[in-house]
Amino acid sequence: MGNGTLADDRTGAGQRFPASVKHTRFFRLPLIERYLITAVTRPLLAILGICMALFASYGAADLMGDVANGLLATNSIATMIGLRLLIALEVLMPVALYLSIVLSFGALYANSEFTVMWALCVTPWRVLRAVLVPAGACALLVAFLSLAVRPWAYEHLHTLAYRSTLSLNTDALRGGTFYVIHGGNRVIHVEGRMRAEGPARHVFVMDKKDDRSLRVVSAETGYALPPNGKSGTLVRLEQTHVYEIALAPDASDRILSSTVDTVDPTAHETEDPQLNAAATPTLALLRSKNLADISELQWRFSTGISTLLLSIIAIALSGGRPRQTRYGRVGLAMVVYFTYYFLVTAMRTWLQHGQIGAFPGVWLAVLLLALGAAFSFSRVIRGRR
Repeated sequence: MGNGTLADDRTGAGQRFPASVKHTRFFRLPLIERYLITAVTRPLLAILGICMALFASYGAADLMGDVANGLLATNSIATMIGLRLLIALEVLMPVALYLSIVLSFGALYANSEFTVMWALCVTPWRVLRAVLVPAGACALLVAFLSLAVRPWAYEHLHTLAYRSTLSLNTDALRGGTFYVIHGGNRVIHVEGRMRAEGPARHVFVMDKKDDRSLRVVSAETGYALPPNGKSGTLVRLEQTHVYEIALAPDASDRILSSTVDTVDPTAHETEDPQLNAAATPTLALLRSKNLADISELQWRFSTGISTLLLSIIAIALSGGRPRQTRYGRVGLAMVVYFTYYFLVTAMRTWLQHGQIGAFPGVWLAVLLLALGAAFSFSRVIRGRR
């Protein structure tokens, strides 16, 4: 098999193996199990590293656009990328494990190494035991990320994004662009500038204070004043018209006009916005009866379980014909994964909107995945008889 022959440690009949396998004595497992664990772990680390690098690069490019438009402070980029990466790990890690099993076992099938293992009476249960070592470690880490790290990261990300928008750099706003901040409660539009980084012309600001009123400000020109250290950056608006539009039937509209007006971008809101279910701690979700919170809670508990089930399915999907390329079953494996991910996402959405009950809720998708894992692994067992 590859660079050596296969044999159980207990027989003493095995010959030379690669040094990386021979000297790996973790958990005192038999040689075959250690070989399979190493075969899975190496591509797992490589794939996970590539996925993290791509995700971080995409996130950095997205945030740099906000920095260029003055919607985000430069010193917040690294922190926000790190928080986003922590949030994404609960999805990236199961995908990396799933692909690493399919690719590594596909290579073993292509090199006829599994054929040798079956000839040495290695059972699918031994293969499963080897896979469950890295899969179990990943499942525990994913569960910890979902239950504890992800809500913590979401909470800090929301707070950081909110505070960044409070320090809006009005001189960096580009003409002809609508800027939506504070979760859609504020919209800013600048028609153009008199000169580069000069005063803005025809400024439009819409603020939704509450469900009763809407405030629209229209000014001929606007520019930022130097910060005074107390109230932060102030904005000077000239030839201003303010429209207070009533949204409640018992309220009335108002129109105000002024020659010069100085406004504080942070004065309209003094408290952080309410956090959604994704940023709510798990203990708080356990006490909630809200359908959105129940959907989020079920998702958090299902991630670790689905990581184990997907690894079992990957064992079956990696099987191929001798000398078949290691990528021969990757397409089918990705179809299976995206089908499950689409199904569990649909279940979460239906539960949030009350279209399905809290039970089985998201667990229905997990149950179907478990049935698929049991069926696919039973086929592997029957194929070895």
